[in-house]
Amino acid sequence: MVRSQLGPVLGFHCLAKLGLIVNVLALPGLLAWILWDGPLRVATVAVGLAAVLPALVLGVVANLALLDGRGWGRVLNLVGLGLGLAVSLGYGIVWLALVPAGRAAVAPGLGLLWLLQILSLVAWSLPPAGDWLVKRQPR
Repeated sequence: MVRSQLGPVLGFHCLAKLGLIVNVLALPGLLAWILWDGPLRVATVAVGLAAVLPALVLGVVANLALLDGRGWGRVLNLVGLGLGLAVSLGYGIVWLALVPAGRAAVAPGLGLLWLLQILSLVAWSLPPAGDWLVKRQPR
């Protein structure tokens, strides 16, 4: 089995470590969020278990693969980040529309979360530096 050469190019190794730490730490946060008895309780449990948990598991697997030098980890990471962004946008907008309590604090937090997810998607979508210099052989 041939492994791709990711290396420390553009800090991909650091991004993978950071992503692994964030995803692992978010798992207990997800459990606390699901068990929290707040507004939109049924929607929170459904979204948490059906969408957020798979996105976090995808993130953990993708970042472990990237740390092991597997190229497919980038694709899996993009899928997990896209899923997380899609879920947080939909749920966040519904939350802001239906739950007036704490809206002033939740809105900037959601905006920051969306910005970080978009920047992560862009960072993982960029080719590694110098990748365009390598001449690829036709198959």
